[in-house]
Formats: sequence, structure tokens, C-alpha cells
Amino acid sequence: MRPAPSSSAPSEELEPAPPWGIGLALTALAYFLMVQFMLGVLFFLIYWVVAMPGQPFEAAYARAAASGRFTGLASGFIYLFTLITVGAALRLWVRGPLAPALRLVPPARIPIWAVPFLALGLAVALDAVTMASGRPVIPENLAPLFRGRDPLGWAAMGFLAVLVGPPTEELLFRGLLYPALAVRVGPMFAVYLVSLIFALLHLFTYGGTADQWFWIAQAFLVGLALTGLRARTRSLWPPIVMHMTLNLYATLEAIFLLNFR
Repeated sequence: MRPAPSSSAPSEELEPAPPWGIGLALTALAYFLMVQFMLGVLFFLIYWVVAMPGQPFEAAYARAAASGRFTGLASGFIYLFTLITVGAALRLWVRGPLAPALRLVPPARIPIWAVPFLALGLAVALDAVTMASGRPVIPENLAPLFRGRDPLGWAAMGFLAVLVGPPTEELLFRGLLYPALAVRVGPMFAVYLVSLIFALLHLFTYGGTADQWFWIAQAFLVGLALTGLRARTRSLWPPIVMHMTLNLYATLEAIFLLNFR
């Protein structure tokens, strides 16, 4: 007689369902957007009154939008505030250890030391596609933030792009949204859906530029890499490391190409 197949085998291939649903994950994203708007307006008004008193709104806004110091520090604080407050809310929501629930655990299948090399390979490939299309590798709306030899501005942008931006976005997209969707629609479809939402939210970054859909398409490919890595390794650490590496590469590239070439 053949032994009956183990009923636990399929479940061993699946991650445990997170202790939250799609509603909470989307609420966290909506909260992030609300905080960006409200604190962004507040910080700009402070900047306008303190740094450019009496200047027209348009002039003050244009200067703030082109300032690496203002953008890096203001947006960096907004991201950090979001990371802390969402983390605190999750600590109250989740019963038991929070790290395993968010999959802040050692990765499976791909060692963590290999992730920066994967990120660099992806960054070089995206640059090659951009140059082959005849476009500059630095988006036109981001170039003013890095142009000019301003170490404090570079440090502020590094704080935003490398230190606080990636962990915050990974918490929201791959930490909360992906596992909630994967339970409902399956891992494969969840990877594509999370990547699409991730890309579309980058309209706040690239919207209004001549090549906005080209950059949105690149953001979608990056989202696929990050979310696919999260699904493959069953850990949030690899996408965090990949995201930080990609942004570090982009930051150093912008500084070099715009100021030292």
C-alpha cells in the first residue's frame, strides 16, 4: 500500500498569512500619502517664511523644489516619521513578535551578500536601456537636486534616498501589501500588482516630465525585481538591501555626472 501524501506538504511551500489584511495595508499607504501632503505643505510654508520672506509663491516653490537640502531633509523627515508611526501602529496591532510577521528574517535561497551585486547589475542594465533610448540617465526634474557642489545638499539627498526612503517603502509595499495580497490572489499575481502600484505612485516623482512614462516603466521593472526578490527569499531584508543599493548607485551617479564629468 502506498503511503498517503502528507497533507502538510503544500502548506510548507506557503508563507504564514500575515496578521493583517489588504485593508490595513492600503490604509498604511493612504496614511503615507496624507502625511507626505500635510507635512510637505507645512515644511514648505516654514521654508517660505524663513528663507524667502516676501517672495512670490511661484519663486519660493521653484527654489524649494530645486534645493537638495530642503527636499532631502523635508522628505527624509516625512519618510522617517512614516516609518516610526507605522511601525508603532503595527506594534500595537500585531500580537507576538513583529519581526517574523514582517518577514524580517534570514532570507531563503539567495544569500544576503549577493543582493548588492544583483542590484548593481540591474542598475547598469537600466542605465544601458536609458542611454540606448537617447535619454539622459538623470531624470530632468531630479537633476537640480544634485547639480552644484553642495556637500550638505548631497548628504541630505543621501539621507532621503538611501537611509530612510528604502526601508519605509519596503515596509509599506513588500512588508505589508505584498503578503496581504499574496494570501488573496496568489504570490505571482501579487508580485505584479504590488509592482504596478509601486510604479504608479512614482508619478509623484516623475509626473509632468517629458519622459514620465519611461521612468514609470523603469519603476515598474524595479518593483518587479524588489517584489520578486521578496517572494523568492521570503524575507524583507533582501528588497531593503537591493533598494538601498539601487538608490546609493543612483545618488552617486547623479553627483558624479552632474558635477565632475
